[in-house]
Amino acid sequence: MADLSHVTEYAALTRHRREMEQARQQRRRRLALTLSLVVAISAGGYLVSPPLGLMLTGIGAMVLFFAAVTGGSSVPHHVMAGVEGEARVLERLGELPDNHVVFNQVQVPDPQLPNGRRELDFVVVGPAAVTIIEVKNTPGLIQVEPDRRQWRVVTRAGCGSRPGWNAIDNPLPQVRSQVDTLERWALRHGQVLRPKAMVCFARSDASIAEPELADIPVVTTRELLEHVAATQSGPAFSDHDRQAALSLLKQTTAPQVPAAA
Repeated sequence: MADLSHVTEYAALTRHRREMEQARQQRRRRLALTLSLVVAISAGGYLVSPPLGLMLTGIGAMVLFFAAVTGGSSVPHHVMAGVEGEARVLERLGELPDNHVVFNQVQVPDPQLPNGRRELDFVVVGPAAVTIIEVKNTPGLIQVEPDRRQWRVVTRAGCGSRPGWNAIDNPLPQVRSQVDTLERWALRHGQVLRPKAMVCFARSDASIAEPELADIPVVTTRELLEHVAATQSGPAFSDHDRQAALSLLKQTTAPQVPAAA
């Protein structure tokens, strides 16, 4: 199992799960109270008049239906989509050998950005290389088109349905910027890193068309471990260089921020 001791919590995912559990508990209490009231009122109605009791039972059934509706989460859908994708990739990365150390939500200083920091979804320090993994949570068949600003995506709503067409921004320039940022920041600290990188589509229903066209690996979670292993094929780090890389990356992890109540 990989070393996940430096993995930080996904606050949005924690908040979502807590809010959904609270909603389920409230639903159970609401249903228990509503059912008791419906039974009591319907029974009283039948004592007065069977038609009245039948009418009250029908109204009670509708009230029970609405009482059974579970509340939602305050976390925006697009935020949850991204976090769920990263959580799936993290679960897969946990299966790497124990000489791999995983960092997530890595915040690398970058003066070229307005907020002064560039976030990397994952950085894996293996025995021979540092690998950046950019996660996308797009479903469907993704057509790799390295020279285009956008990549075409084909989706299907269900069996026998017509294919739908969509597009996503080409992720390769983003990943190249991540590599450059980490490399430059390491140099400012006296270290020479040659980070490798890949793009991982996290959805189980994602597939990649012509990934060989890209100079950076574009994979799904099914091929992720194989490609991470391939990045470790060079000469192994010395103990000093490995520890230096780990110490540097420990400075970049996002601070633990408690999820909002």
